[in-house]
Amino acid sequence: MTGSPAHGAVPEGPDPLRTDLHTHTDFSDGHDTLDAVVASAAGAGLDALVLTDHVRADTTYLPGYVQAVRTARRTAPLTLVCGVEAKILDTEGGIDLPGDLTGVEHVALADHRFPLPDGPAHPDTVRALLDEGRLAPDEALRLLVRATARAVERVPAGLTAHVAHLFSVLPKAGLDEASVDAAVLAPLARACRARGVTVELNEKWRCPSVRTARLLRRAGVRLGAGSDAHRAEAVGRFRWVAPALGDATDATDATDATDATDTTRDAEAGEAAEAAEVRWTS
Repeated sequence: MTGSPAHGAVPEGPDPLRTDLHTHTDFSDGHDTLDAVVASAAGAGLDALVLTDHVRADTTYLPGYVQAVRTARRTAPLTLVCGVEAKILDTEGGIDLPGDLTGVEHVALADHRFPLPDGPAHPDTVRALLDEGRLAPDEALRLLVRATARAVERVPAGLTAHVAHLFSVLPKAGLDEASVDAAVLAPLARACRARGVTVELNEKWRCPSVRTARLLRRAGVRLGAGSDAHRAEAVGRFRWVAPALGDATDATDATDATDATDTTRDAEAGEAAEAAEVRWTS
């Protein structure tokens, strides 16, 4: 493929829709084989495919997975990136990764559970804390953003990363993404800019919202596309992501100087809020 990056490097070209950042095979909970997923990606016209099968600290399949990706690269007509998807564990940004990541090149950081100070909580637990008044909605949002930002900062050296399905856990916990503003997002935006980490617009969960994506883009965060495909035929198919990404990008590109000033002020407010202690009752 002319002008394609080396295998293992996540492309940063002008069209994010030519890379699928988030896909699964039957090494974890995907339906289809790695070869079938690669063939579907090629058929969708992608330049790059990031494979992100699920892992936890006790995952043992990685050696076989890494070798399978290496073998597929010999004939793949597009760039293949050997990645994993792992959940964010707590507000310090712990990541549920195996100790040996030999051959892994990329990590998709996911909010599969709600990261609280004492560990990952089921969304129903967070909903109960909210209902009982032991956790305020604005505090919950800041905890989630802080956890995600710190996870970005704690990605193991030598690996690239992106934030997968940002805020997918919010509706499950009874929280509204509409409450998120530039000040709340400031810690995450700062971490992503510093580490060159992309935030994915996720086809499966249709998140984050266009409004949130616009705020992130305005804050200098790179946006990308992830199908979160668990079946080969869904790889690189972006019915929701394509227009959402276009709307977020077009709106951001049209932002005037007043909006930029407002964003800077909101980011400064977010930094001040992050410095304050986020309190909740366990």
